[in-house]
Amino acid sequence: MPFLRLFGLLAMAVVLSGPMLSGPAAAQDVPTRVPPTLVPPPPTPTPYPPITRSALARIRERGRLVVGMPFNRKPFSGINAQGVVEGFEADIARAIAEDWGFPLELRHVTRHTAEAMLRSGAIDLLMGQQIIRRDAPDYLDFSYPIFVGLQVALAMADSPLRSISELNGQSVGLIIGSSGEEAFLAWSAANALQVDVQRYAMLDDALAALGARQIAAVVDDRWALDQRVRVGGIQGVKLLEGAFRSEPYGIAMLRYDDSLRTLVNRTLQRLVVTDRLTPIYDLWFPEGLMPRSDRVFPPVWPDLDADTRLLQDFPVDIVRPERSVVEKLRAGEPLRVAGLGMPPEANGQLPLLERFNSALIFEMARRWNAQVALLQGSYQNPEDVLASGNADLAIGLSPRWSPIDRVDYAAIYAQRGYRMFVRVQSGVQGFSDLRTGSRVIGTYADEPEAFEIARNLAVSVGINAQTIRHVRFSDEREAVRAVFENNVRLFFGDALRVVPLAQANANRVTLTPRLYNPRPLALAVPRNDVPFRLLVEATLQEMARDGTYERLWREHWNIGDPLPQIVYLGGNELFGIRISG
Repeated sequence: MPFLRLFGLLAMAVVLSGPMLSGPAAAQDVPTRVPPTLVPPPPTPTPYPPITRSALARIRERGRLVVGMPFNRKPFSGINAQGVVEGFEADIARAIAEDWGFPLELRHVTRHTAEAMLRSGAIDLLMGQQIIRRDAPDYLDFSYPIFVGLQVALAMADSPLRSISELNGQSVGLIIGSSGEEAFLAWSAANALQVDVQRYAMLDDALAALGARQIAAVVDDRWALDQRVRVGGIQGVKLLEGAFRSEPYGIAMLRYDDSLRTLVNRTLQRLVVTDRLTPIYDLWFPEGLMPRSDRVFPPVWPDLDADTRLLQDFPVDIVRPERSVVEKLRAGEPLRVAGLGMPPEANGQLPLLERFNSALIFEMARRWNAQVALLQGSYQNPEDVLASGNADLAIGLSPRWSPIDRVDYAAIYAQRGYRMFVRVQSGVQGFSDLRTGSRVIGTYADEPEAFEIARNLAVSVGINAQTIRHVRFSDEREAVRAVFENNVRLFFGDALRVVPLAQANANRVTLTPRLYNPRPLALAVPRNDVPFRLLVEATLQEMARDGTYERLWREHWNIGDPLPQIVYLGGNELFGIRISG
């Protein structure tokens, strides 16, 4: 499964003229006029005393999970005609409670009360379009992203405007204190647009001004506009092409509650594996409304089923490092890295993984203005070295649930698995092509598991296992020759070995497109070092945003395509450390 899918921008102007769909999404009642909560001036920051007990202790004692969310955010969370809270995030909250085996209580929150209720323990989790931001208060943390929203512009259907890039010199309506206002002002300033901004207290007021031709466009959340237009019956309007920004939504919780965050993220992975998240998307954002490619699914670690712990089994005492790695970087201390230092291969070249991992680490360190201290021999057991406190950062780890209480996985940056190569122009694209012709599979002699995986994959597409032959190779040149001379139909093995071998012999063999049995590769930080985890994640996101990640991928890895990275909202620095290029 791909790591994460980015929420694509709208590719064309879409005319919204009355109801477009039937089913649950279209059957909701028209939203009432609810004035937005204005954003107060930011208070003077005060140090937040970190928590010492997990919310899991409170959930156990109370006997139920309490989730706060605004009840006027359809289709994410809203009250239907029967007085029941429903919506995309309401259904996810119910699925989480069901997975934990606890009753669910949903409590209404507002912008004024939400974070105070979370800090007081009145609610355990906060949902309802909670934007994951790097500049969030220092007492907040988030789950994996569960959705990515868009801030867009709505215009009259007969308007000559087609794209948001054409708004220069136009009159644009903004909702006071909204995320759309923030997004538009930042976007227009970055693009040096001269716009006549008109502010309104409520979205309905801005839509009325649009209908009266007093403004050229209204800026707001894509799905808030959808509720007014498609569900509410407003006709003769269209979305302009493009978006001012994308906004990832997550499940908010108190920072440093490592057990709670781990349990929430494990449940989100379970919702993917058991196919419980897809029906929730189908119900509230069907394909006719949102392409499947725009859905966000959390990464799934390979041994998810092996973690059978119940909520009661998770520790409730908060354990934190004495010093965050962020503090060490600020003090000019070197960054101790585990996972690098692999020896050269037989051809004298460094392994692909070593080259790519080194490139990522040294680029991050360059941005942080940090010196890298390589821990010799740590490539064999980077997780152990990190968990022992002898390293600040580890790379090249395959996330697993068994050591989750030892380290925190910070960011998934690649996938490894198995690839196959075949003779050039053979026409073989996968195991289903073995239904005709030779069924001889070659593997490395020191990869006994590779043939078992390949045989199982062939059997899964209807190939009789008894008709499959296996040839082991200790010499790569012989493997290439055997495939080229049709003595072996395909060669199957670890992608880190197969890909460079095929690329070096491109005139004789060619790679098939699929990566089999993909396993994520991640960076890891000391357990519950939240500031450093956030710094590592934000830096990789900035590297993806400015193209550095893709460049390093092409130069040093080039196995498939770079993994899409969802970029959280925030600036060029985090905790006083530069993360931009």
